[in-house]
Amino acid sequence: MLKQLSGAVLLLAFAFPESGFATADKPSSRFCKPHDLVGTWRVVKWTSEFQFKDPNAPYLLPHQLFQFSADGSMKSAHSAKAFAEGPKKVFQAMPAVVTYSFNQDGIVTVKAKDPAGASETWHCVSMTRDRADDQQKAFLKKGDIVMTLVGKNGQPLYARQMRK
Repeated sequence: MLKQLSGAVLLLAFAFPESGFATADKPSSRFCKPHDLVGTWRVVKWTSEFQFKDPNAPYLLPHQLFQFSADGSMKSAHSAKAFAEGPKKVFQAMPAVVTYSFNQDGIVTVKAKDPAGASETWHCVSMTRDRADDQQKAFLKKGDIVMTLVGKNGQPLYARQMRK
């Protein structure tokens, strides 16, 4: 767990280097807390040196929606084309087959509900103020979430920016 926490701190330094928006007394981000994730999110396209390597991974599709419920269930939808209907309609008929939980602030485990379900560990950062990130070619708004998928050895595999 210490290795993962060290990785999260490293990711914060990489993902959010100081810029004109950040000041020493007002950080632009903090580790996510459980209430930060609850709601419906869409992925904001951005550039990251951490890219998922599996060419068939749904993470690579340009249109992605996520719904995190207060009961710990999670739904996601991924598409090559824009969704024809709003998120509420997209998720309405979809069963919740995935759960999420916080091991500690900033570390989220996502797991399939079936007994042999695979799990993923994500480091989660919540933006506390608007911030331009020239390195990532992104504009991070207050309230945005940045989640980084972490490999078995604590290495970052993929990062995504989400906005409500």
